[in-house]
Amino acid sequence: MRNLLIMLTLLWLSGCAYKAEQAPAGSWQAQQNTLSQLQNWQLSAKLGIITPDERGSLSLFWRQNSNDYRMNLTNVVGKRVFDLSRSGQKVQLIDSKGELHQASNARDLVLELTGWDLPVEQLSYWIKGLPGVGDKVTYDAQQRPETISAHGWQLQYLGYTQIDGLWLPSRLNLTHNDTQLRLAISQWEFK
Repeated sequence: MRNLLIMLTLLWLSGCAYKAEQAPAGSWQAQQNTLSQLQNWQLSAKLGIITPDERGSLSLFWRQNSNDYRMNLTNVVGKRVFDLSRSGQKVQLIDSKGELHQASNARDLVLELTGWDLPVEQLSYWIKGLPGVGDKVTYDAQQRPETISAHGWQLQYLGYTQIDGLWLPSRLNLTHNDTQLRLAISQWEFK
């Protein structure tokens, strides 16, 4: 009788393991498709930037509308550091003096004008916890991205929060060469 109970328990557990391969509703795997289709969102965050030459804390507001976006960075007293936007293939940056700069690549434009290496185009995916094609990823116990290595960047997800049924990153550390970014997201909104 004891052997029969052990065998039935093992069969039941193996049946549970089989079902666990399918992503249950609300799991990270089930949410990846939803997150990849999430094209209209905005967030507010604190962004810490550490380079060999400077260290600073900024407020970040980001609004994404399909492939177009607007990123606004302000310092601790609310003064504009820069407004970066993309509309179609055109990237524009308005600096702290109100001067307009244009380019076809946001990362190069920000680097040229500020000296900060910000992976703007990739960040729109990484900030949602979505790795890009070819990114090297490790996962946490809930199968959410824990680290991503790509394009010379090392990302570490330090926290997630559940909003409207979706698990979204709340804290990230990004490092590339001698640049470190620390992102603490305080608010997500979906449209």
